[in-house]
Amino acid sequence: MNLKELKSMIAKEYKSYMMEQAAPTVDVDDMDVDATEGDENPEDTLKDIYDMLKDYFEGDAGDAAGADADMDAGDADMEDDAEDADDAEEDAEALQERFKKLANIIKG
Repeated sequence: MNLKELKSMIAKEYKSYMMEQAAPTVDVDDMDVDATEGDENPEDTLKDIYDMLKDYFEGDAGDAAGADADMDAGDADMEDDAEDADDAEEDAEALQERFKKLANIIKG
C-alpha cells in the first residue's frame, strides 16, 4: 500500500462517516414562535418576572392555590415564627454586646 492509496482510503472512510452522521432536525411551526408580539415594554416584562420569582422564593401568602392549606398550617407556624423572632432578637442583642466588648466600649 502506498501513500496515494492510503489517502484515498481515508478520504473514502471519512466521506462515509460524514454521510452516516445525520444533521439534527428541528421542527418549528408558526405557532411555536410569535415574533409579531413586540409591543410590550421589556421593563414591564422583567418586572413581572421579578415579581413572580420573588413570590416563589419568598413564599407569597397571597397565592390563591395554596391559601387554604397555608391557613391550616399557618397557626402553628405563626407560634414558631414568634418564638424564632424572640430568639433572633436575643441573639442580635448578645452579638451587639459581644462587638461592644471587643471594641472595648464595655469593660469587663
